[in-house]
Amino acid sequence: MSKWKEIVTYGMCVNKINGEPKDHCRHFLAGGEEGTPEAFFCSGCGCHVCFHWKYVKKEIDMSTAIVKYGKCLKNHMAHMGGRCSLDGCGEFMAAGEEGTPEALSCSACGCHRSFHDKDYL
Repeated sequence: MSKWKEIVTYGMCVNKINGEPKDHCRHFLAGGEEGTPEAFFCSGCGCHVCFHWKYVKKEIDMSTAIVKYGKCLKNHMAHMGGRCSLDGCGEFMAAGEEGTPEALSCSACGCHRSFHDKDYL
C-alpha cells in the first residue's frame, strides 16, 4: 500500500474554437455517476475531461504512514551567531513512555522531537 494519496481535481476548460475559448467554464462538473461514460463529460460546458486542466495534489496517507525520527538538526550555535553546529545525534530516542511529556524529548541529545528529521515509512 502506498503512503501517498493522490487527490485529482479538474479546473478551467481549455477547449477553443478558431483560437477563442469555446466557453468560460471554470471547473469540471461530472455529468454522471462515477464509473459511467457520462462522468467523463462536463455538465457545465459539455467538453470531455481531457479539455480541462488537471491538478494533482499528493498527500501522505496518515492512516498507513509510519513516522520515524532520524538525526538531530538543531543548530546549537544559532544563539551565539556562529556557523551551523550539529550535536551528532543520529536517531531520536524517546526519554519516556508514549503519551507522556518526556516522550517528546530525545534521551540522547535532550532536544525536542521537532528538531529531528522526520521520515515517513
